[in-house]
Amino acid sequence: MLDQHPGTSLPSQKEIHYFGSSELYSKGFDWYCSHFNGLDSSKIIGEASTSYFYDRVPYWYNKSDQIEFNETLPLLPDLISQSLPDVKFIVILRDPVYRAISAYFHWMKQGKISPSLGLKKVATEQPKRRILEYGLYAKWLRVWSKSVPSNRLRIIFYEEQIVKNPEKTLTDIYEYLCLNPAFKPESPGKPVHRSWGWTRIEFNYYASKFPGNLGNSKIGAFLDRFDILSYQAIKAQDIEFLRSVYLAEKNELKNITGNQLTCWDYGDKMLRKLRST
Repeated sequence: MLDQHPGTSLPSQKEIHYFGSSELYSKGFDWYCSHFNGLDSSKIIGEASTSYFYDRVPYWYNKSDQIEFNETLPLLPDLISQSLPDVKFIVILRDPVYRAISAYFHWMKQGKISPSLGLKKVATEQPKRRILEYGLYAKWLRVWSKSVPSNRLRIIFYEEQIVKNPEKTLTDIYEYLCLNPAFKPESPGKPVHRSWGWTRIEFNYYASKFPGNLGNSKIGAFLDRFDILSYQAIKAQDIEFLRSVYLAEKNELKNITGNQLTCWDYGDKMLRKLRST
């Protein structure tokens, strides 16, 4: 939506992750700026990298499943502000339980982790994948609010603003970025990223041992129509585990954001459904 606005000029690569990886940061600021070559500097220029919403800069391309940090670098909001002192930030927060499940499915879709491990095991034993970490919103906002003034940090609640009030939310963001709020972009009409069912995820993992990309083939799409293994995807204990992690910081998050978080159920509906089956 932002890319459609005549007042913006955005790079073709969405997630550059320059500040979110010690290895990429070591390539230098000129390397980062090269991603914006050819853009109209008279317009608003920006990018979207989820790895920036964190505290310290990790090593991303090492072999460890644990999170290791480059302790020689300042905290992420300070590091970014040193290079881009006037930059404005937009943070979109989603119900952390469903966000964690989505992240888990993302890694499963990549075919790099055995589906037999389960969400809790992957989340706790492979923290580098940040299935849990990215949902600790209060922890990260506490760090960011100390370094970035509120007029340069806009927090959006996905379910409440993007899902229920997309037009108003977009207008607010245009105004926040000093863009013409009257512009009406075309709706994408369909999801940019289609989700996979668990049957397809399992098929993709084991099929990846053979030549070809069967998970992305018509076979995979067919399996989504008959997701017979969906009962294996998420267990009630997975939801209970996620709730125990995220509900512990709910009150702090409410105080930081001023939002009562009534738009989130922290996986309660899914938990009740799983318990009833």
